[in-house]
Amino acid sequence: MTLQVAAQKIQALESQLAASKDKTDALTQSAAAANQEANDLKDRYEKLRGLLEGLGIAALENSTDQTQGRLLSAISDLRIAETSRQKLADSLMELAEASLQFAKTVQTPDAASSDRLSKALTKAEAVLIAAAAPEGTAPAEPANLQDARIVSLKPDLGIAVLSVGSRDGVKPGMPFEIYREDKPIAKILVTEVRSSVSGAVVQELANATDPVKVGDRGKVDINRSF
Repeated sequence: MTLQVAAQKIQALESQLAASKDKTDALTQSAAAANQEANDLKDRYEKLRGLLEGLGIAALENSTDQTQGRLLSAISDLRIAETSRQKLADSLMELAEASLQFAKTVQTPDAASSDRLSKALTKAEAVLIAAAAPEGTAPAEPANLQDARIVSLKPDLGIAVLSVGSRDGVKPGMPFEIYREDKPIAKILVTEVRSSVSGAVVQELANATDPVKVGDRGKVDINRSF
């Protein structure tokens, strides 16, 4: 009887051992599959990280705050660059105006100097127009009186500079309507014309709280005589 009971216990233990072995095998297979999946995910992560870094995006930081800080810094740098570009454009316009005023005071200008000044002013006007163009775009050549652009402003004097001039058919007294997308912004009147740009006074705003801005579009107002 004792041997029989012992044999039964041994048989039960062997059954338990076999079941445990089956569970161990199953767990081993699951662990191997999980390990393979983890390796695959790691490879995909490294590829994605490399792609983002190749694009100049250090976005896979451990801290979200660091990523947000980088974005805010980039936006700040962009605004500073835009402000600097506008200041340079304004300074260039003032320099061009001063050069013209000085040239008028010379009674017998040298032909070569006058030609050099004229070419320099033409180049300065082209740079001014390019500086006001949206990033990655260039103004059409020749300019279109129905698709001009505000390239500089003097808000204190109510003066706007258009990207069209005498070579495009602009004349003193010519009225323009200013738009931002399809929204009317203002009515202006040309007072001074040069080769590729012209100055105009802002006569009327569609909304007193929404002034003319650099980049606004303009077209000749055919409903007003000139």
